[in-house]
Amino acid sequence: MPLRAPVSSGTIRRGARLADMETQTIRPQLKSALKTAEIRRACCAVEAILRAADILDNEPPVVLEEVRDFCTDYIKGRHDTFSEFKHAYINMVVEHLDNARLRERRLYTGITGRDDA
Repeated sequence: MPLRAPVSSGTIRRGARLADMETQTIRPQLKSALKTAEIRRACCAVEAILRAADILDNEPPVVLEEVRDFCTDYIKGRHDTFSEFKHAYINMVVEHLDNARLRERRLYTGITGRDDA
């Protein structure tokens, strides 16, 4: 059974003080931010982008190719205010695709010892 260092009450109090300080500084900011629709929508958009990037990190090249092709077809001929953002998203998908292909090549080379993937 591993020995644990005793936790002093000073350590607990210091942690509680830090948590209380964070609460005191964040709470007023959150209160006003939650009342602002633009901030709420911006937070949702950023969260969706981060989730999409996380998903792309775990997909094989064939999936990323289809996502890239879908996005490319979707924005063809569109010139709305978000077209630059959509192009940036496609570039992010292509970057993930390049990284996934590189990982697959390295895995293939590591398994087979051959570099002709």
